[in-house]
Amino acid sequence: MAITVDTFDLSMVNPETGRYLTANVYTVPGVTNADGSLRELSIGQLVMAICLLRAAQIEDGYDDPATGVHVNGIIDLMEDMNATSMELQIMTEIETKVIGWTTASPEPHNGYEHLYHDKVSGTGTKYDGKTYEEVLRSMGVIGSGIECVRWRGTKDPNDIMYDDFITAIEAKMDEKNSFSQQKMIELQSLTNKRDQSYDMISNVLKSLNTTMTGNANNM
Repeated sequence: MAITVDTFDLSMVNPETGRYLTANVYTVPGVTNADGSLRELSIGQLVMAICLLRAAQIEDGYDDPATGVHVNGIIDLMEDMNATSMELQIMTEIETKVIGWTTASPEPHNGYEHLYHDKVSGTGTKYDGKTYEEVLRSMGVIGSGIECVRWRGTKDPNDIMYDDFITAIEAKMDEKNSFSQQKMIELQSLTNKRDQSYDMISNVLKSLNTTMTGNANNM
């Protein structure tokens, strides 16, 4: 934030020097009057502008001017956590379905089932309309070419064995849970920093008011 400082003379004079007392006013980009001109701010208003900008950056995220990289804010983290939560929900749905295949009667395809028959739906995410195969591959649960889960019989090149599948999807779910926990810690930290910005406004304005009241009483 680029801050411009202007000084003007007050109507009172210094009794010792006879010179007019002076005061500062501040302007910052983005804080304007109704006509679009920069609004002149007192030091208290300047503090409010700086703290509110900082709080907004923490809330919304911002692009680092030095690197051009976007720094995630509270909203970004919450969106990441919501997306991860939905991915966990989708993987739980798929895992439950696959487990059901192994106990179904009659047994599908003599001990295996295709991952491309069933599709994800109703999640409101990019995965809606995609097959289990497509979703699991994009999430990194299965590799290229895997199409079926097999729990009995001879494995084909396009199969993943049931135990290996369960291990892979559980590992990916653990990874997503760890990610959510990490993001929750980051979210709590950012929330505290945002609240500190608001608290600083109150504390600084209170201190300024105390100082100005003391000065007035001493005149």
